[in-house]
Amino acid sequence: MVETNLHVMFLRDVVLLPFNEIRLEFKSESDKEILNQALNYHDGHLLFINLEDQLETNPHINDLPKIGVVGKIKSKIELPGGLVRVVILGIDRVEVLNYLEQNEILEAFVIPTKEYDYNELEATALKRVLFRNLDSYIETSPSMSNNVIGRLMGINSISRISDIIVFELPLSYRDKIKYVYTTNPMYRIRAIIEDLTKEIETVRLENEIEEKLRMHVEDSQHEYMLREKIKIIREELGDSDVRNKDIEKLKEIVSNLDCNAKVKKRLEEEINRYEIIPDASPEISIVRGYIDWLINLPWNNSTKDNYNLDKISKVLDSSHYGLDKVKSRILEFVAVKKQANYDNTPILCLVGPPGCGKTSLAKSIALALNKKFVKISVGGVHDEAEIIGHRRTYIGASAGKIIQGIRKAGSNNPVFLIDEIDKLTKDYRGDPASCLLDILDKEQNNIFVDNYIEEEFDLSKVMFILTANREDTIPSALRDRLEIIEVSSYTVLEKLKIAKDYLIPKYIKNYDLRNIILEDEAILKIINDYTKEAGVRDLERKLASVFRKVLLKKEKDKIISKDEIHEYLGIEKYNHVLNDDNKIGVVNALSYTPYGGELLKVSVTSYKGKGEIKLTGSLGDVMKESVYIALSYIKTNYQYFNLDYDLFSLDYHLHFEEGAILKDGPSAGVTIVSAILSLLKKKKIASDISMTGEMTLRGRILPIGGLKEKLIAALANNINKVYIPSQNKKDLEDIPSEVRDKLKIILVSDYQEIYDDLFKEETRKG
Repeated sequence: MVETNLHVMFLRDVVLLPFNEIRLEFKSESDKEILNQALNYHDGHLLFINLEDQLETNPHINDLPKIGVVGKIKSKIELPGGLVRVVILGIDRVEVLNYLEQNEILEAFVIPTKEYDYNELEATALKRVLFRNLDSYIETSPSMSNNVIGRLMGINSISRISDIIVFELPLSYRDKIKYVYTTNPMYRIRAIIEDLTKEIETVRLENEIEEKLRMHVEDSQHEYMLREKIKIIREELGDSDVRNKDIEKLKEIVSNLDCNAKVKKRLEEEINRYEIIPDASPEISIVRGYIDWLINLPWNNSTKDNYNLDKISKVLDSSHYGLDKVKSRILEFVAVKKQANYDNTPILCLVGPPGCGKTSLAKSIALALNKKFVKISVGGVHDEAEIIGHRRTYIGASAGKIIQGIRKAGSNNPVFLIDEIDKLTKDYRGDPASCLLDILDKEQNNIFVDNYIEEEFDLSKVMFILTANREDTIPSALRDRLEIIEVSSYTVLEKLKIAKDYLIPKYIKNYDLRNIILEDEAILKIINDYTKEAGVRDLERKLASVFRKVLLKKEKDKIISKDEIHEYLGIEKYNHVLNDDNKIGVVNALSYTPYGGELLKVSVTSYKGKGEIKLTGSLGDVMKESVYIALSYIKTNYQYFNLDYDLFSLDYHLHFEEGAILKDGPSAGVTIVSAILSLLKKKKIASDISMTGEMTLRGRILPIGGLKEKLIAALANNINKVYIPSQNKKDLEDIPSEVRDKLKIILVSDYQEIYDDLFKEETRKG
């Protein structure tokens, strides 16, 4: 904290300490004015001074303490009757240099308190003694909650530890004030140990006295008297009937609840608490809500799985076309379960572009296996409490997304879809991906504990399915626990098949348009000219638009042809024409995005300069490095390429089209080299040629990802010949024949192979 002046607020009966919050109410106009000025001019900061004489209203400036606590207004609420309620967070102790009264408002010029050096070994020993005494006091004293232990978790600062413990201790006002003035944390720790020792002894004596008194009353009579008192109090308040009926109903539910003995015992304890809490207490709704959560969780409720392999296969095939790897994996799981009753519930992660059916496939898996289905999305989640719940000590606490989903499913063995795991984030509030590690670990998730529920729940029977758009952005530790299955882009013919067999029949049935037929050419026109995606989500929207317009026009018995699509969908959105405008220094590259493959033109030009390179097109670091590697490779092999080395004294400008889109990834090296050589050798590269692959400084071509998507993009953009790394030969087996057979695919392992093919009429030196 820096030196500054702050408005002064006096405290009586309550003590504010750093790292703690207090709630205050003000009614006088002068106090309200101080609050407003603090909010307007000091970012809500105030100096709080504790007055030892609580009855003194206008103390003299010279008598005021020289140590105070800076607090910040966290919230401010206007209440009826002119009251203002504020929540104050203690920030730090400060030393007051002087007080100044301006316009009837007291201000103080403050500086940070002195920092003290202390022996680390001595501090560690004192902390150990302090925590031992604190544990003893919590065990013996009913006035101290064990929540203070939770607040101290992970804190090493002795200053902060001392302030938190003092705030929680039931000390008198005068006893707490001394801790405000004690700036040395080592002195505060020693004082706390002394006070704790006194309190432990006092509580021990109190317990002994109460125990002697209880011995004079029989247990049954004592309980009877208490219950009669509670009964009389409730009758006076008029709430006995409603509460008693609710309690009796809860006890009956708990007696029939299918759960373990530990959970039943916890429920009985909570119901007993609920029984004695007054209606006016704010805690009653918290306890009642917690009881509801425990009662409604499916502790031992399971659905009976379907083990009929033929039926499962038919359900999956009827809802999704292709996706053979996923379907095969599900059938393998069922076969093993049926044969050996071996609990090997897989944790699948479906990775692929949007619209390829990942989420809907998870629903179909649940339907096929006769399981409940529940879905949560973790995209953008940065607070781990959203996954594993908030502790009940916090206001507005609730269970995490996992337990919420289990309760919603109503069974302990559902298909649980966790969507968008590649978009998890983390910040100072926690790392949600780390929370998912325990949830997805088969060795640990049978004893999963949600922070809110505080009881173990078995997640080992849950079939988790995760989805992501890209595998490389999934947190690495999380990826190790997953069985990755790629859900790749659809070809044009696959989209046609999906439209005819799945999408169109759905709309014909929903809209009752049984006599409306779309010709194959019409569907292909929608696919090629109105959509540009890896999946079929946009195609589904366009088909829905066509059928809505058919419904609006009240058309019947109609066959919609290719030429009529314009009437329903308007002007074509995309035009896939031959790339016939390539110039010298322009080469077609193939890129992979989360939305499928794309054709990308790489352009190079040169002009007089000092051999510098200019890059445009929103390039990432990997792409920039590819440019430098490409130029170094060409310089090194300039004799092989029959080039004049003086050309490298020119300035070069490389541009990747569609500059507003960020581009990055290791697959553009060969294209960059080809574009530069095209410029230097003044030779055009045919517009129906494309290539993909990263290069080393020695010219070796490295394998790439997303081959299927890239080849689909090449075919859609009228490319005839594609150069791909020879190490990707194995991936050609997964390429549909309608794509593979229409392209001339050339496997290359060294760039000189591409050069010899593209510039084969050139003679080489050396």
